[in-house]
Amino acid sequence: MHKPPPTQALGPVINRVSDLMIHTNRYAFHGVTRLALDAKVSASSVSRLINGKMNPSFALVARVTTALEQTLGYRIDPRDLVAELGKFLTPHTCDLAGCRGCLPENATDEFGDLKPAFQGIKPGCWVTSRHPKGYIESTKGESK
Repeated sequence: MHKPPPTQALGPVINRVSDLMIHTNRYAFHGVTRLALDAKVSASSVSRLINGKMNPSFALVARVTTALEQTLGYRIDPRDLVAELGKFLTPHTCDLAGCRGCLPENATDEFGDLKPAFQGIKPGCWVTSRHPKGYIESTKGESK
């Protein structure tokens, strides 16, 4: 069973750090360890952030943002990496990454067919790999 991410006053904190990592050569292999070293934080903190197991501190988000900026070669607003209810300033991950348009690996099943969550999503037009259409709150407060 999937445990919902920790909540804040307005709703859960959604991040797309791992989605930006897959758009880099440096973090494509052993990404958590490398990002942790570059950000000067523990690998467990990066792992918990990526997996939505914590409400990150500003210091952690700032360090991770700086490390990603150095790797990508341009500035990133931290609100494009971590946002309550997934309300990012830049709607699509590929736009943030400077990508011409792709789908994340988890968009397809083992047979190469699109998973239901990605039906109707065009390459480059996904918000996060966990919430391709954006975070949608259900009436019970759980994400769809």
